[in-house]
Amino acid sequence: MEDLPEALVTEILKRITSTSDLNSLSLVSKQLYKIEGNQRGAIRVGSGLCTATEALTSLCARFTNLQKLEIDYSGWIPEHGNQLDNKGLSVFSSHCSSLTDLTLSFCSHIEDSGLGCLAHCKKLVSLRLNSTPKITSIGLFLVAVGCTSLSALHLIDCEKIDSVEWLEYLGRDGSLQDLVVKNCKGLNHHDFLKFGSGWMKLQKFEFERKRGMDDRLLGDMVYDSSYDAHNTDIYDFCCESLKDLRLAHIKTWPEVGLRVVLGKCKALEKLCLEYVHALNDNDMIALSRSCSNLKSILLWLNLQRYSSDVSYCETRTSFTDNSLYAIALNCPMLQTVDLRFTRCSHDWPSEIGFT
Repeated sequence: MEDLPEALVTEILKRITSTSDLNSLSLVSKQLYKIEGNQRGAIRVGSGLCTATEALTSLCARFTNLQKLEIDYSGWIPEHGNQLDNKGLSVFSSHCSSLTDLTLSFCSHIEDSGLGCLAHCKKLVSLRLNSTPKITSIGLFLVAVGCTSLSALHLIDCEKIDSVEWLEYLGRDGSLQDLVVKNCKGLNHHDFLKFGSGWMKLQKFEFERKRGMDDRLLGDMVYDSSYDAHNTDIYDFCCESLKDLRLAHIKTWPEVGLRVVLGKCKALEKLCLEYVHALNDNDMIALSRSCSNLKSILLWLNLQRYSSDVSYCETRTSFTDNSLYAIALNCPMLQTVDLRFTRCSHDWPSEIGFT
């Protein structure tokens, strides 16, 4: 191997996909160690990561062309040693100039100041934060301002994010195409209307509300089955690039909120509505008229109380045959329909709005 040209050795290593095999090969010789480190584009580290500055600097020096980095401390206990902190993240961001994709999971020692160091990563395209309890809206704003190439942002179980200046900035000056927000209790679906012109660039959007104990109960709220959320022009924005939309566990009545998005997605191909409260046939009809490219629709429905007449109230799922008829009539590209019903009694088939 020592006599082979470096270009040939590099080409051979590119064909090896197993991380364990690459790690083993790098121990064979100094040449393989150097070449393998230079061509490795992605690494994943966890609770065994040594957080001494010298060790982190050495790690960055070995993987000089690192593009994708995942740091995952799931299952971490104090006996494993120190977690990566602000200083450590600063080392990564200042030494990994080619970094485009970063995932931080269960990193409980990283704060806003550490996240702000990502401004050095001018090529950063994708950032995923999963259970990072100390990150607030301030840190996200620093990322929004500093990482001008950011096109994908995922926020999962980030408890302290409770304001939307970062969202307004990304909507105005950013280039987000992929936005996922799940179980962040400080954010509600009305906040995302402040994304403004950013909706025009977005291709994937997912929002799942943080659930509480009251979500298990049917509740006393009575929704208007004739209410038309789209008879308003106060939400004047376009989302004509959106292809993938998922809304889960949101409560949209009497305020419109993200309900209005359903009638604006002309390019939509995949729709998931999971236990969204207060939608009705009018929402689905408006969606069907706009989304002729729809290929997949998932509707998970539970019991809600509807009334279009003060003298009568019925308990049923959100949609009726009118919704299915509109989808069948207006969505010729449809390939998959997934219907799921929760808490509906076998003795009361009328609780399911479809016949």
